[in-house]
Amino acid sequence: MAGLLLVSLGVWAFNNLGSDNEPQKNESKKIEKANIPEVEEFGGIHLEKVGDKVRQKGWGTLTLLETMPINKSFELAHMEITIKDIRRILLSSLSKEAETELESYTGLSFEEAYSIYYKDNLSMEEIDQKAAWSKADIGEQVSYLEITYSVENKDSKELQFFAMEHVTFNGNLTYDVPTKNFIHSGDTFIGTKKVSRSDYQPGEKREGTIGLLIDPEEHMGELDSFSFTTDDISDGESHELLMRGTSFEVPLRGE
Repeated sequence: MAGLLLVSLGVWAFNNLGSDNEPQKNESKKIEKANIPEVEEFGGIHLEKVGDKVRQKGWGTLTLLETMPINKSFELAHMEITIKDIRRILLSSLSKEAETELESYTGLSFEEAYSIYYKDNLSMEEIDQKAAWSKADIGEQVSYLEITYSVENKDSKELQFFAMEHVTFNGNLTYDVPTKNFIHSGDTFIGTKKVSRSDYQPGEKREGTIGLLIDPEEHMGELDSFSFTTDDISDGESHELLMRGTSFEVPLRGE
């Protein structure tokens, strides 16, 4: 009987201790959330060192996981591209609106689905459905790669140019930037290359930020290499091709 009483008291104590701890845990979460600065604009610009967090209003919490300062310039004819840095950022506590928006950048774009399925004689509607089925649900958190850069036209005439059409990380993680970038900036990519070519006036310089989601199934280690492929350069008025695009390699951990 005494043994049974001791067991009962032990169970009661365990359950009550758990109940007492629950409000403390909830309160701790509230305090932690309250200590994270909240901003109206894009939160990534407020992250300076690894571990920094910021809450973007109506969006979610951003945490800086890794940062690689680059500060290197690359020239293609009269266009100069300067890569400032590459960072890996965690998005968490996402709003439903943010989850829905980010999901559209997962899976296949229509262009990618078309390149895969057009040989199967599928209709445009069927190909579009294939792209829709490839989209992935965004869970409680997702990481992304962020590239900050600038592009300057050093010519005396207007030029048409895209700084980055394709980018590759660690030799095997490749993105089609126009369809996968979810951050809009001064050097924005929207839609396909054909309808979104950027016009640069003589001497014009633009700042750009690119955000690319990392597939949760992609077990990505530290960043060790980066490469990008540019668009062709065309005359801004005549649209004459002046120079073909090229690729640049950017070592991230020593030459």
